Order: sequence, then C-alpha cells, then structure tokens
Amino acid sequence: MKIKLFFILLLTGMGISVFAQNEGQEGIVFMENQPWSEVLQKAKEQNRLIFMDCYTVWCGPCKGLAKDIFPQKKVGDFFNANFVNAKYDMEKGDGKMLREKYKEYIIGFPTLLLIDQNGNVVHQMAGYHKADELIAGMKAGLEGKTLAAMQKKYESGARDFETIRDYVAALNGAFKKDEIRNILTDYLKIIPVEKLQDRDMWTLVGRYVVDPYSEAYRYVFDHIEKFQYRLDVDRYRLESQLEGGMSNAVKEIIEVTNRTTNPDTLKMMADRETRLREMLEKNTVKRFPTLLCKLTINDYRLKGDALGMYNMLNFADQLNILNYESAFRSATYRYIVCHVRDKKILNDCLKTLIALQDQESQAKSKLITQNYYDVIALTYEKLGQKVKAAEAKEKFEQLEKEKKAEMAKFFNLGEKDEK
Repeated sequence: MKIKLFFILLLTGMGISVFAQNEGQEGIVFMENQPWSEVLQKAKEQNRLIFMDCYTVWCGPCKGLAKDIFPQKKVGDFFNANFVNAKYDMEKGDGKMLREKYKEYIIGFPTLLLIDQNGNVVHQMAGYHKADELIAGMKAGLEGKTLAAMQKKYESGARDFETIRDYVAALNGAFKKDEIRNILTDYLKIIPVEKLQDRDMWTLVGRYVVDPYSEAYRYVFDHIEKFQYRLDVDRYRLESQLEGGMSNAVKEIIEVTNRTTNPDTLKMMADRETRLREMLEKNTVKRFPTLLCKLTINDYRLKGDALGMYNMLNFADQLNILNYESAFRSATYRYIVCHVRDKKILNDCLKTLIALQDQESQAKSKLITQNYYDVIALTYEKLGQKVKAAEAKEKFEQLEKEKKAEMAKFFNLGEKDEK
C-alpha cells in the first residue's frame, strides 16, 4: 500500500512539475544575455531569423513588454515557432557590443529587431506594442514586408495603395512618425481626391488632410457631411483637424506680413488669404469666425488703419470671437495704442486691458496666463500718466519673473541651477 502511495505521489509530483514547466513557458522562450555567437549559431542551425529584444533595466515600456506581452500564450506560440528569441540588456555584457553594432536601428528602448543568420537587421520595431500589434508587425517582417524591403520598394517608385499601406505599417512599428507624415503628405498629392471617400484610404491618410491650400483639404471641406455620415467620421475631430490646419495657415500670413514689406511676398500672402477667406466665410467649421476675424484685423493693420482694428476688436469682443486668443489680442491692442491719439479710445483700451489682466490674474498657474501689463504701461504713458506707467511696467517685470520661476520649477530646473 505504501509502495502504491509512493508511486501515486511521484506521478502526481511529476505531473505538477511538468504542468508548472509548461505554464512557465507559455510565452516567448528567450536566450537572455547569452553570448551573441551562440545565438547566431543557433539561428543557423535552425535556419531562422533572430528576434532580439533590446532593453534596459530602467525602461518602463521594456518592463511592460516583459511582464504583460511576452508571457502571453499567443505571443509565445508565434515567436517560439518562427524565431530564435534573444534579449539583451543594452548596458552590460554582449548587450553593450550589440548596442554599438546596431546603433543606427536602436532609436530608443525598447527596440525590437529581426536579424538574419549573418547578423544583418532586416526589420525593426520600437516602443511598447500590444500582443496583436507585435505579432502583426513581426509577421510582416517574416513575410518579407520588412522596413528595409518596403523602403527599397518605395524608393524604386512604387506608389500603389498596398505598398504605401505596408510601408507605413513598417514605419509605424519602428516609431518613425516623421517619415510617415512625409510619405502620406506626398501620397495625398497624387491620389484622386474622390478616393478619400474609400474607407481604407481614409483610414490610411485621413489624419494628414491638414493643408488648407491642398486639393484634398478643399475636397473634405466641401464634402464634410459625406465624411460624417457615409464614413462615420467623428465630426468634432474632423472639424478640429481642419481648424488646426487653417489656424496654422492664418498664423503664417499674419507673422509673415508683420515682418516684411517685400511687395512680392505681400502679394503672395494676399493671394493665399483670398483662397482661405473663401472657405472661412462659409463658417462650416468651428472657430473659422475667429480665424476670419484675425485676418480682418491684420488687413486693417496692413492698411495702417488703427481705428478699423479698434472697431473690429470691439465687435469681436462683443461676440466673444477672440476667446483663447490672448496673445493676438495683446499684440493688437499694442498696435492700436501706438498709433492712435484719441484719448477716448486710449481710455477705452486701458479699461479693457485692465479687465483682461484682472481675468488673467485669477488663473492658478502663471505658465498659461497672458501678461498685459506692458501694454497697460504703454497706454498710461500715452495718456501722460507716468507714475502709473512705471507701476504697470514694474508689475509686468514682476509677473515675468514669477513666470520664469514657475517654469523652472515645472521643469525641475531650480535645483540644477543652484548646483
């Protein structure tokens, strides 16, 4: 009886041991920080690519992958069946050598590489990825849709939808966002705008429709309801996207015309403004009235019409059109104060500026507030009130000093400066 019991316990123990071993190996089985030569040799023997996790001990996303993604069964099933898996701390042992060897591919941590049996990188990803994203990205590399291969195909002139889609996917996995923006911005210039109503096309390029001078932007603007109802595009997000692009274009016109008197440049900006106004005046998109108002005030400035600027600014304030445009409003009041002599207008400006400053002073953080005291000081000076002008100037300097101190504190620079 004792012998039977012994064997039962032995078999049960073996079962538990095997179960525990399998349980522990559900995820990716790595050769961790082992000699690189051994990893290469194993890849040659098994005729497989090497999947290499480049990590550091202080990297949060690296820890996230190791804890939440690599141990998953579906991840382990895919990677264990297709690759020799290795991981290296890039700050010790062979990891330091590999970091130097593959430094052009390691843009940050974690970096995830596919390397052939000769030690050449054929595919790369970077950052934290969910399980399905990681599998899809490395599966693309396994199928030949590597970043290097897609780049070569793109540079050879291929511009079909599938090539662009796969190339962008590879770039996205490698966290090369700037390259994606450039490629899709160029791609938007060559596709028929009607293609934007194709769901797959919109998913690929939609977020890059931001240039209000482009044919694609105008097409989306003219057909915004179709995108909203046919493609179920979020209207709020789409309007925010269109407004963002238009805002940058308006800002460019104002900034350029403020710093140049070149006739050719001014004519070019005027032509651009005409194109923008055609859309702005339709008031289809949120905050377009604000941008139209800013252009109108800027036009008065170009004509030297400070009174026109003043009247337009009052009109805008009555309708709250220039909310959240504190810097622009401050610059506008500065121009008006510098170019008018009418004391009634100057006093009206002063009253408004003080009210605006009172609103700003109630904000909890100096980092995001507008300091109007310099324009208030200028207005007092124009009115001949030198004492109050000096007081306002002193308050301006005090607030600027406080803002710098708060900024240093926010970015944790204070202690470094003391050292």
